[in-house]
Amino acid sequence: MASSSVGQQKYVRVKPYPEWKVKALEELEELIKKHSVILIFELKGLSASMLHQYRRVLRGHGVVKVFRNKLLLIALRRVYGDSINPDIEKYLSGENGFIFTNENPFDLYRIIVDNSVRRYAKPGDVLQTDIVVPAGNTGINPGPVLSRFSKLKIPTQIRDGKIWVARDTQVAKPGDTVTPELADLLRLINVKPVYESLRVKAALLNAKYIIKGEELAIDVKAYEDMFKQAASWALNLAVNSTLLIPETISILISRAVIEARNLAVNANIPTAESIGLILAKAQSQANALAAVLTNKAPELSK
Repeated sequence: MASSSVGQQKYVRVKPYPEWKVKALEELEELIKKHSVILIFELKGLSASMLHQYRRVLRGHGVVKVFRNKLLLIALRRVYGDSINPDIEKYLSGENGFIFTNENPFDLYRIIVDNSVRRYAKPGDVLQTDIVVPAGNTGINPGPVLSRFSKLKIPTQIRDGKIWVARDTQVAKPGDTVTPELADLLRLINVKPVYESLRVKAALLNAKYIIKGEELAIDVKAYEDMFKQAASWALNLAVNSTLLIPETISILISRAVIEARNLAVNANIPTAESIGLILAKAQSQANALAAVLTNKAPELSK
């Protein structure tokens, strides 16, 4: 018997759960207890072969499973009680699959993206990148198909009995929706412009914290540059504040040596380190004085 509360009313289930549901809940509870992170991904439009590929790719990184959304919520409440984030339900609409893991969700998302597969565009796809039909031999015999190129404003030529694209031609840009005509032509010339991968909706951390799917797609290079810039700023601050730490000690000592030597030279204090510079300065000053006197009294230069 199970119960749930809505507002002040409490629903008590009298009818026992079906055996398959009991087993699924038990499996879910074990997976949740063993893994601190759950990635929710969308099943709609995902081919069985793609799902199978990701099961193989993610083996060793996590467990890929498909459960009913309601069962996942029940299992989460059984394991975490009332501490689960109520916003989880927002990400459990439609058909979903789940990845149970203990790895960093950002690292796992990178694995998912890196294992995307190129496919032909389908009517209705929303493009993420420019699509350019490259110049060159299409290998297609001329005929009625030429009208398809013409409709998409792709310049063509007939050479050696084949259709050639005269120059690289952009036929779509990011945000465009693929039309049946464009999908048909791209398949004809064997251009696969769409990367297909798991569409991650969110990552749940201990059912309490939620990271949106789009927030998992970080620019690693940009973050590396940010950390490098921050490290440079921190080092400059430490040096200018004369903060003695392993990273600054050699710089501070070198700067102190230079400043001490300059002080000794400017104060004409002869030391082993400054005597040569003092004499060079005196020579330079004497030469400058001689040049001035020579201009005013040329007879002195004789």
